[in-house]
Amino acid sequence: MLIYSEPVEKWKCYYKECNAHCCTCGREVTAGDIKRIAKATGKRPEEFADLKEKKGLFMLKSKDEKCIFLKGDLSCTLHKEDAKPLLCRMYPFLFDGIIYADEIVLKVRSVKDCPGLGRGKKLGKNFEASVEELGNRFVREIKDYLKEKSQGTKEIG
Repeated sequence: MLIYSEPVEKWKCYYKECNAHCCTCGREVTAGDIKRIAKATGKRPEEFADLKEKKGLFMLKSKDEKCIFLKGDLSCTLHKEDAKPLLCRMYPFLFDGIIYADEIVLKVRSVKDCPGLGRGKKLGKNFEASVEELGNRFVREIKDYLKEKSQGTKEIG
């Protein structure tokens, strides 16, 4: 995983202040994310994700230009289910692309316009390790999916 941006020293989510700006439409998800969401919600993958895969990634569907899982009070229905996509769990870092080379490299950058940036508790080594692990898991899930696809054994949901 490659992080390029200013370090994030403090952060807390104040999603009501920004109208859940981070929960925009078109969030990238892995096949693993789709499986976890389907299991937690009982929904079929095609109900919440665009299943046209692009280099191992899929997109969550949207409603009113926001994530399909965002409720009217701006809370996430996946949060209580512990099924939030990996990239959502990495916030305040944003997906900024993938380098497909000998090894897949995930590029992330910190947000710049989040009202929670610089507020809340100081983020320490545990947070950094957690973000790194989530990024590595994201890359592993892409690799696993692409490997299964090349072997003709891929399965979503």
